Amino acid sequence: MAPIGVVADAHAGTSTISTFRGRALNHVTLSVTDVERSQEFYSRLLGGTISCGSIEKDEGAKVKNATLTLPDSFIALFKLGEPRVHHFCVGVETFSIDAALETLKSEFPESKPITYRGEELYFRDPDGILGQISGMDYRGQRKTP
Repeated sequence: MAPIGVVADAHAGTSTISTFRGRALNHVTLSVTDVERSQEFYSRLLGGTISCGSIEKDEGAKVKNATLTLPDSFIALFKLGEPRVHHFCVGVETFSIDAALETLKSEFPESKPITYRGEELYFRDPDGILGQISGMDYRGQRKTP
């Protein structure tokens, strides 16, 4: 496997017109078997600030989680079953969830876009990988009324 830098340089001069202007990898959410063990590992490995808690799913069940906040992004750790990358999120310029949902539905209907809790916009890539689009300032916290 080629180092990432080599692969990235191979397409550095390529430019395409895109639907959204992605600016940064906002976060990655990992499904882990032991939230405490993973939070200790990632905080020792990368630094950052840890916050812990649980989140209530639509069905009413609570899921244990931790967030490792880094300067410009975060890693979310959830106990969601088998260990895996649950999804990735890209922060885009001038994000409006309603406009972005309509754009995905019309231009990328095969991505099966959905919103969750009215605040998060998810899609599936051609291989079924779950992705999320957000504003640049999204940090995984639910808005309070």
